[in-house]
Amino acid sequence: MSTREHVTPHRDGTRGAALIMTVFGTVWWLSGATALSGAPGTAAVAGGAAAGAALLVLALRRLNGVGEQEAYERAARRFGVVNLIQAIAVAAVIVVAVRAGEPAWIPGLIAVVVGAHFLPLAPLFAMPEYRWAGVLLICAGLAGCGAALAGAGTDTVRALVCPACAVVLWGVVARFLRAGGAASG
Repeated sequence: MSTREHVTPHRDGTRGAALIMTVFGTVWWLSGATALSGAPGTAAVAGGAAAGAALLVLALRRLNGVGEQEAYERAARRFGVVNLIQAIAVAAVIVVAVRAGEPAWIPGLIAVVVGAHFLPLAPLFAMPEYRWAGVLLICAGLAGCGAALAGAGTDTVRALVCPACAVVLWGVVARFLRAGGAASG
């Protein structure tokens, strides 16, 4: 490696975030994969489950939780408020879309809500990755809303939005692993 190549410095305190993002990324992936039928759906479910399991193992082995408890305690009140607002907004999206007879809007709007919830968390936990994750999740959600507006069905929108959201969350985990691996590898 040349001395000019960028090496991501080791970062403490990313294990908890990586585990949570891996689990939610896997849930997003599986939601999108189950929208597919036949062999592609089966392959997508199996592949997503394997990817999620691999990321969990890597996060447990390569990342640490140094300082996580202290950071959470400092941010607990705001973190709780942000997550409460997110939960209320997700519930509202589901209720309104179902009552309006427009379930195809649900995946995209939920992705927008989840993405927006990351934006105040970035400075709260000093995690710049949350900012770009939030923006990319919002973009995936808006693409899903565009598909729903164009008349795509719920399964089509799920197959579009959910894997994209999974890749965003798993990408954050990969970034943490890359930074965590700098000290151990």
